[in-house]
Amino acid sequence: MLYSFRRTAQHRLLYTFIAFFVLAACSSDDPAPADEADDPDNDVPVTGIYTIANLAADTLATSSGNATPLYYSLEQNKAVPASQVQTANWDIAFLSIYNSSIAANNGSATSSPGYGGPGKGGLYLLQYEDIDEQYYDEGGKPLKALPARSLFEDAFNRTTSVAVADEDFLTGKRIDLDYFGGTKSGWAYYDFYGQMYPDRPSDEKAHICYALPRPILVRTARGNYAKVILYSMYKGAPEDPDRSHKAGFLTFKYAIQKDGSKNLDISETN
Repeated sequence: MLYSFRRTAQHRLLYTFIAFFVLAACSSDDPAPADEADDPDNDVPVTGIYTIANLAADTLATSSGNATPLYYSLEQNKAVPASQVQTANWDIAFLSIYNSSIAANNGSATSSPGYGGPGKGGLYLLQYEDIDEQYYDEGGKPLKALPARSLFEDAFNRTTSVAVADEDFLTGKRIDLDYFGGTKSGWAYYDFYGQMYPDRPSDEKAHICYALPRPILVRTARGNYAKVILYSMYKGAPEDPDRSHKAGFLTFKYAIQKDGSKNLDISETN
């Protein structure tokens, strides 16, 4: 019995030493844990066209206050956490009510979310008159028809270069909605009263936003150029949204030029 106990104790001690040396060997051979902070120079998209469907912003937002901002990197094709707001790791922010306003990352503009950081971004909303007149009355209110999805593709494909001066880009001011008064200066038409559908109940069609075929030129935080067109802020990107569709889900397409030029005549990426 005593021999058995001693042998068992010796075996346990031997196993303890083996386990210790195995663990020590593994810890010395394994690489150090990678830094969790994203390196924007690794695994970034190449020059090309990218489509993002149902990107979840603040899906719990209400009309009583501003939504939690969503920061998006066109350079990296992904959402970026708010902890990186004063870095050059994001290019456009969706903020305000239902994430319906769009801002650039510009560290010099006091009203930009990226103020104080290294961002040098900007935005410019393009409006093609011959496309606008296919869905807008002369007065701009209300829409005379919902814009066909083909118009979005026409406007996006027509935008083959950055044909505006850098000083014309918005650096602090946001791109918002076309309000019900017909300001004709936004990326989407906000139908406050449901004028588009006077025969439909207001609890179905009032306070609905209809995306417009107006591309947005973007100067990224790092100084590259892109074009963005938004299709919807509702889940599933319905062409004819109503109050049954959940807001806070962004669907858009963008093309980014990574060589530093203003050439946006870009083919689909693989």
